[in-house]
Parts: sequence; C-alpha cells; structure tokens
Amino acid sequence: MVKVALTGGIASGKSLVARLMVNCGAHLIDADALAKKAVRPDSEVWRAIVRTFGGDIVKRNREIDRLRLGSLIFSNAPKRQQLNAIIHPWIYAEYQRRANILAKDYPNGVLIFDIPLLFETKMQRYFDHIIVAYVDKETQIRRIIKRDHLRRFEALERINSQFPLLQKRRDAGYVFDTRIPLEDLRREVQKAYNTLQLVPHL
Repeated sequence: MVKVALTGGIASGKSLVARLMVNCGAHLIDADALAKKAVRPDSEVWRAIVRTFGGDIVKRNREIDRLRLGSLIFSNAPKRQQLNAIIHPWIYAEYQRRANILAKDYPNGVLIFDIPLLFETKMQRYFDHIIVAYVDKETQIRRIIKRDHLRRFEALERINSQFPLLQKRRDAGYVFDTRIPLEDLRREVQKAYNTLQLVPHL
C-alpha cells in the first residue's frame, strides 16, 4: 500500500483534496477525527490534557472546550508544544493500527492520511509521498474569518501557529492550489492518484 500524507494549513482546502482523493478510490484516515476520539471524556489523553491545562477547559458535558483550549495554545508556542506532545503520539499509534489493517486488506491501494501538522510534528519520514493543499495567506485569512467568524488578528494567530504554506509546498511531491476551479482541481487530483497507483507497492 502506498502511504501518502496530505497536509496544508488552516483553511487551505485540505479537506476538499481529501474528498476528491477518496472519490478517486483512495482510502482515508483523518487525523482530526482521531484527535476527537483521543480526547473523549475520561480517556487517558483527556485526563492528561485536563491535568496540564486545568479544569476550566472542560464543558458541563465533560467534553474539552476546543475553542477555549485553542485560545490558550494558538498564541503560546510552549503550551502548543505541550498539547502536541500529549495528543500526537496517540494519534500516530492509532493511525498505524488502522493503516496496518488497510494494508492487509488492500495491498495495492493508496492510503491518504489527512494530517494538518505533518511538518510541525516531524512525521513526514513515515510516508512515501507528501501532498500539500495550498492557498496564499490572504485567501486563508478570508476563509477563516468567513468560516469561523473570527477577527483578522485571530485568524492570523491560527495561521502563524503552523509552518508557512510556502515552506510546506517546497517539501511536497504534489501541490494542489485549491483556488482553481473545482473541475480543474478534480482533474489534477485524478492525475496524481493515477500516478500514485503506478508506484511499486511494498
């Protein structure tokens, strides 16, 4: 099975590229979905996060308040690193477990791991190929403001908490600019998928 990391930046169109890849026939594991599972109430990861960041980040239903936690970490690099150190080992272990199952069932398949913080967590060495969903910073800002109803400085905080997209695209084997028309993007994704299928499967 060919293992491909799909990354980008906040509001760069990564989820759209993932969906188009799945439409082509790829298998998908979503790091954000794994993260939500990791922090379910009273899980080991949940307890570690609460110990580290305090009970104020827990809502009445005992779920982690993602907005409150986000406000703590986006403008504070040490706290962000603390959170990553808690949650990312669990995410990668669960990814490996699921990837091993898929590799047995679909040895000639293409597996996409949708992971926003690929470079930030130095996980790129575990993948055969890297895809980056790209847009310019102003487009990111506009999309975040519209999607999340944030102010410009809040959108910038979130963008600046990640590696610059220009840096990520330099280290990628495939780059998709999600500003182009959908049909053009779909054709580019299909072309990349066809190429990945031709890669020798180990």
